[in-house]
Amino acid sequence: MKSIIRQHHIYIDHYDISSTGISLNEFRQRRHSLVNLIRNYIKTEQKQSSKNFTICLPSSSRLYMGPDVAYFPFKQQSDFYYLTGCMQPDAVLLINGNDQTFSTNLFLSRCTMHSTDEYERWFGPIITDGEQISNIFGIDRVYPIDQLITLELPLSSILFYNSQFINDESIHKKNLIPLLKRFSSSIVCNQLTKFLHSLRSIKSFAEQTLIRRVCQLTSIALIRTIKNCKKDVENEHLVKAQFQYECEKLGDISMAFHPVVAANGRGNVIHYQKNNQSINKDDLIMLDGGCLFKQYSSDMTRLWPINGRFSSPQQQLYDILLTVQKDLIRYLNSTDKIISREKLNTLADQYMIKYLCEENILSQTIDKHYAKNVMHILCPTGVSHHLGLDVHDCDLCTADQQLRSGNIITIEPGLYIPWSCKDVPSIYRGFAARLEDDVLLTEQGCEVLSNMCPKEIDDLYQILDDRDKSDMQ
Repeated sequence: MKSIIRQHHIYIDHYDISSTGISLNEFRQRRHSLVNLIRNYIKTEQKQSSKNFTICLPSSSRLYMGPDVAYFPFKQQSDFYYLTGCMQPDAVLLINGNDQTFSTNLFLSRCTMHSTDEYERWFGPIITDGEQISNIFGIDRVYPIDQLITLELPLSSILFYNSQFINDESIHKKNLIPLLKRFSSSIVCNQLTKFLHSLRSIKSFAEQTLIRRVCQLTSIALIRTIKNCKKDVENEHLVKAQFQYECEKLGDISMAFHPVVAANGRGNVIHYQKNNQSINKDDLIMLDGGCLFKQYSSDMTRLWPINGRFSSPQQQLYDILLTVQKDLIRYLNSTDKIISREKLNTLADQYMIKYLCEENILSQTIDKHYAKNVMHILCPTGVSHHLGLDVHDCDLCTADQQLRSGNIITIEPGLYIPWSCKDVPSIYRGFAARLEDDVLLTEQGCEVLSNMCPKEIDDLYQILDDRDKSDMQ
């Protein structure tokens, strides 16, 4: 392929797509699958057998916390990464096609320095050759991004894009709004993300391998964190720092999200993130964290007593939480019925009410309507979400949609008992926790990808005993 741009006009950071863990052929197949969905939509919904279309998908822009200080690490827009494997900020993928053929075009920012040597001295190696960039990503043509507004497009195209990407002052607004104004035919907003999420929700074998690996890495970091957080640890921020240290010690990985480290019932703030309060000697520690490995996320939560042993009420509630989670995983493995996240939510509430009543934590005479109201207080969160390139992946896949083989979801029942809750005895109030594992749905049932991270009480005690023995030596 002959380069269509001159040296130094555009650039990407030095890149090897094989390092993504996804083959170039798979990225090509993803683009082809999206085009097929678009073609089918035009045929069935637009009632047209032949129609030109244009797919426009921007990357993320680089964000800055101050002059010349970028937020790090850079997180690529997940749909853009899914189709390209490209980590460059301020880029645009444009796919033009019809019912017979399509072409792919990548628009990249121009180099901001006077010369490649100058840029590389400040920021590291880059690639400026258009033909080489095209070959790296399997893209037909590469352009400078300012040519986006002058590119010749098929007449009477239907444009597929997501309006949220032009609602800021970024480079995308500058280049995309003029592009949108050129379309005189109907513009289809927000359909593109819907198509992409339907594709992204089914993980390929390569994606399953990456997420299985990131779950293993997170499990190792969690185990080491539990073992290295001593009885006298004084503050939640020390647990957070230990977890981040253990994660980054494992290799080229980062945080998938800001960890939640909550002691002394502060897990009742569902997305508690301050992580800066003191820890008492009899507190439970809840750690909700995950690693990001080759752009794929994990999301796991574990709970342990900082002094080495659960109190009787703590163990009683922990056992209930663990049993509910096991029941949900057992349900995934044993049923051939239609499964949805909405169904899992319903089952989680049913199991939780059953066990709380059996343990006399809730009154056994509680009626169903009142029990449902109590569950809104004690279990206010959903029990599952999709997982992948985003922690809360594919959010346009609704909770009532049927789950399918290849989906990766979390199973995370939670029990949050406010101090003010009068529906349970006072000895249980203030307990707040969830248990969270990452689960791959298969034709045979499911695989718990995070199963190497202990959650049985005896296994937790073994880690804590080993911790205490090492303290005595």
